[in-house]
Amino acid sequence: MPKFIFKQVINLRCHNIYIVTYFMKRKLLFFASLLYTFGATAQIDVVDNQTAQQLAQTLVGQGVIMLNPTMNCTGIANGKFNLVAGTSNLGIDSGIVLTSGRAATVGGLQGVNGPNTGAGPSQSNNAPGDPDLNTVLNGLLSADACILEFDFVPAGDTVKFDYVFGSTEYQGFSCSSFNDIFGFFISGSGYPTPTNIALIPETDIPICVNSTTGVGPWVETDPQCTAMGPGSPFSEYYIPNNGGATVTYSGFTTIYTAVAAVVPCDTFHLKLAIADGSSGGSDRILDSGVFLKAGSLNSVGISLEEETTYGHNDSIPHCVRGCKSSFITFSRPAPRPTPLTVHYLIEGTAINGLDYQQISDSIVIPAAMSTAQLEIKPLLAPATGMRDVIIKVLSPYNCGNGQANILDTAVVRIYDSLWVDILTPVGTTCPNTEIEIVAEIDTTLNFSWSPAALIPDPLPLTTTIHPRPTVPTNYTITVTMPGAPLTCPPARRVYEANVEPIPQIIMPAGDTVICYSDSIALNVFALPSDINYNYTWTPSAYLRDNYSANNKFFAPPGNYKIFIEAETPIAHCSSTDSMTIQIVPPFEFDLVSPTDTIVKLGDSIRLNSESEAIYWLWQPGTYLDDPLAKSPYASPKEDVFYTLIGIDQFGCKDTAFVNIKVEYDPKVGMPNAFSPNGDGLNDVFKMQNIQYEKLLAFQIFNRYGQLVFETQNPNIGWDGTFKGKEAALDVYYYRIQYTIPGGIRRDVKGDVVLIR
Repeated sequence: MPKFIFKQVINLRCHNIYIVTYFMKRKLLFFASLLYTFGATAQIDVVDNQTAQQLAQTLVGQGVIMLNPTMNCTGIANGKFNLVAGTSNLGIDSGIVLTSGRAATVGGLQGVNGPNTGAGPSQSNNAPGDPDLNTVLNGLLSADACILEFDFVPAGDTVKFDYVFGSTEYQGFSCSSFNDIFGFFISGSGYPTPTNIALIPETDIPICVNSTTGVGPWVETDPQCTAMGPGSPFSEYYIPNNGGATVTYSGFTTIYTAVAAVVPCDTFHLKLAIADGSSGGSDRILDSGVFLKAGSLNSVGISLEEETTYGHNDSIPHCVRGCKSSFITFSRPAPRPTPLTVHYLIEGTAINGLDYQQISDSIVIPAAMSTAQLEIKPLLAPATGMRDVIIKVLSPYNCGNGQANILDTAVVRIYDSLWVDILTPVGTTCPNTEIEIVAEIDTTLNFSWSPAALIPDPLPLTTTIHPRPTVPTNYTITVTMPGAPLTCPPARRVYEANVEPIPQIIMPAGDTVICYSDSIALNVFALPSDINYNYTWTPSAYLRDNYSANNKFFAPPGNYKIFIEAETPIAHCSSTDSMTIQIVPPFEFDLVSPTDTIVKLGDSIRLNSESEAIYWLWQPGTYLDDPLAKSPYASPKEDVFYTLIGIDQFGCKDTAFVNIKVEYDPKVGMPNAFSPNGDGLNDVFKMQNIQYEKLLAFQIFNRYGQLVFETQNPNIGWDGTFKGKEAALDVYYYRIQYTIPGGIRRDVKGDVVLIR
């Protein structure tokens, strides 16, 4: 749309000619819906329909206790968001979002998660306006409001949180009477009425489309933008989102921080609200939303900042034993007329008073000052590696809960020595190879190389070794601090020039003879043994591969000569050796009998084999009189599958099999009555005709289900007594569990009559 036509439409809207402008908004909405169908996959996930507790808990961070969350917002208008892929120009990767329309893009309906298709979401959430929002922008009334509010107790004297405001009205309706409204209203001590803290920094101008728009140079003079207040519009806070991949709004602001002074440990109320806005309050399309960063609502009160001195490519500020200190600055938000004692926890791997000069657990920020410094002065000690001092500042106010809140953390790393490093990777070369060493130091330090006789020019940090090394040699650079105290020792770094010798190949197998049916393991190694050699076998036919030190060879009968080359991995120093392998024809059994047979339990059978073998092995050796015999006797008590392995004079091997099935016909029986009267006839009730069975359980019960007898001994039976007394004449029930050879389990149940 040309600029002059655009401004003409704006002027019509400013004069409340809503027929034309309403049509324009509907037309824009229709155009946006067409464009949306061509959008790319969003990289921000939004889950709408959250509870007040879920939203408030996501926003709350350190030093804030949240109470009594409530919400007056339809489910489609609120949500939690999270960046799940790529990057976003929004600047916030997770948090909550409140909108005047729809939060989540779902089912073809646009929410806040992108992409931007030339327009943005435009849907009424059918909610009313809000009285507090109606006071934010003079003359504008709200509709489609979404409101989240809760009480909170701050641990410090300041509360703050981060947010971004976005709107579909950017660009298309900048500097118009359609100016969506949002506000963050705080109330409590010092705020007798709800006070909006969603303001342009260092002003009292509310943040909205007209106060932050940046469409073109004409906005600098448009009265509906300049009327927001001195300096308005503040285009430096505006980010255009044309074609943005993650957010649908036409534009949004940079990240703002809402800040308010509070009374520590007192209870305050925070109301977060957003709505569509227009002079008549009838605007319910072209949505706006506010993104609030997860965990950003905090009240730290006291903050820490380490001295920015780094080394060793380390991102943590450091100090050096015996050489230099590091400093941590404690800051409060503003100077106060009285001093403030700040307590802190001392943690980390460094030991207070041993690794660094003893410090107390508190520091005083003087009156009329906002900062104080804590010195971490490391002490000279035996090298221990890097150690950290961790300072965790505690809130001066515990808010009656008996626990001190941690407001901020600082880390200082203690180095054992001055900073010097050798950048040249440790190399491995063949003898007499030229080596260049590159070192790096703190430019304020002095340095020297050693051994001096092997360094032709000791002045540069980049030096070439001469004479060239023929054996492993160490080269050292030493740094010192000019004017250093006696407690600041020099620091050294060593470059190890690793020189590889020509490898000596060892082939333990040597020339050998193997059977055709077998393979041979070709295990070679080279000396010295502390080098990871590369090996190459030629020819590679009949080998598992052509590069393994532990290889396999399998070939038809014949004579073969193979070569092995060992090569160092970096310098490629190499040597070659060879071996001869003779493959002899295979060995086979002439006869093995029987192959499959059946025997009765208790019988024996002779196993026989005929071959040129010189060694026999029957597996398993169970039930055999001699598992190493050519023809052993087998007396199996269960089914068994024998494997015969035979080996001839060349180590060639063959295998045969014998499968024996054992038959067994149990004769176990139980009488149906017994008479324990002492006459020696049928006085005991027990299993009859047991041979190879194994009794697992023998139990007898009376008609009431009581256990009157049990045993696992097949030789013991029931004598007709119960608890030392004669059992009553009656029918009794028994249950027997036993196994027969082969592990087969049998369960028997029945009854018996006791008579006398």
